[in-house]
Amino acid sequence: MQQRISKFNRILKIREDSRKNEQAILAAERSEERAVINHITQLEGEKAQAIRDFSTTGEKIISATDLWFQRQFIDAIDTDIHKGKESLNEVRGRIVNTEARLVERHKDVKIMETYIGRLKELNFQEELGIEQNELDDVATMQFSRKGDN
Repeated sequence: MQQRISKFNRILKIREDSRKNEQAILAAERSEERAVINHITQLEGEKAQAIRDFSTTGEKIISATDLWFQRQFIDAIDTDIHKGKESLNEVRGRIVNTEARLVERHKDVKIMETYIGRLKELNFQEELGIEQNELDDVATMQFSRKGDN
């Protein structure tokens, strides 16, 4: 029985390591999500500033080429924001998948812990039974010796 318990403890250790790996992956993905959100926020700030700059150009004399470049700059920021949002959606999709895998790993660990607990309880009950039998044998021997006297 001890060998079975040891075997399943090793399996439990492997499953716990797998769960820890998924937790590390999830932490990295959440960090990546925060970085992408920060980048998008920064780009949106740049876009707001570029729009303010573009709207104030009416007060200055500026060439059509300069207006076109300013507009292209705003469009480029829009494109970067769009790509950032796509990246954010991708990261969030990976997070959902990782969370699902993590839940499964957690279930595997809990199942294994429960099974090992049951094995340990069975082992304990067997040892108690053996000990009780030994005590019964000793008591019987003591009783039979008293009966012989």
